[in-house]
Amino acid sequence: MKRNTKKTAEKNWVIVGNGDWGLYFGHIKCTDEQALKAKAVRLYECRHVAEWYGKTGGITSLAAFGPCGPNVAQSLIGAPCPSSLICDVRAVHACTPEAVAAFGAIVAK
Repeated sequence: MKRNTKKTAEKNWVIVGNGDWGLYFGHIKCTDEQALKAKAVRLYECRHVAEWYGKTGGITSLAAFGPCGPNVAQSLIGAPCPSSLICDVRAVHACTPEAVAAFGAIVAK
């Protein structure tokens, strides 16, 4: 029997909210169970989301659409760092491909 050795390039992109109400965008490699147990996640290609503009308000809209709209240039999204350990995790929201593309289009100032 031949094994499939092809590795996937798909990443689990998320928005993470922590206890200080900080928001972060990046991808994770842990499972939900691991994150719940540790109350922390290692976020890769991590970007801090200080302020954003989008189609509608709320964190779930940020995960659905990413920063967008007529005021998107006023969003304050940090430059990506290789990884960050985010502690006191309160929420992890899966991002849509549309949101991932929107974050990719933003250059940190």
